[in-house]
Amino acid sequence: MALEPGQLTDAIELAYETEWKAIKPNPLPTAGKDDRRLIFAGVARGVLQYLSDHHDELINSINATDQGGQAVTFTVTGTDLGIKTS
Repeated sequence: MALEPGQLTDAIELAYETEWKAIKPNPLPTAGKDDRRLIFAGVARGVLQYLSDHHDELINSINATDQGGQAVTFTVTGTDLGIKTS
């Protein structure tokens, strides 16, 4: 699965609506919907671009426990998050 700006924009928009309903007694106004969407799209693109630019810095190792209960550390290289920024 690729991480795409449109999908992240949709997720941010849904999260905003959910948070609005949890805090505000009145429904989310339809006025300004396009402006909100523009902001959410900018945030989504910025987050994905940042992750794409720094993907090798995100995960450097994974700590696990083997079946015998022994701690094991795996080094991670060449991380590919499948981000599509265009």
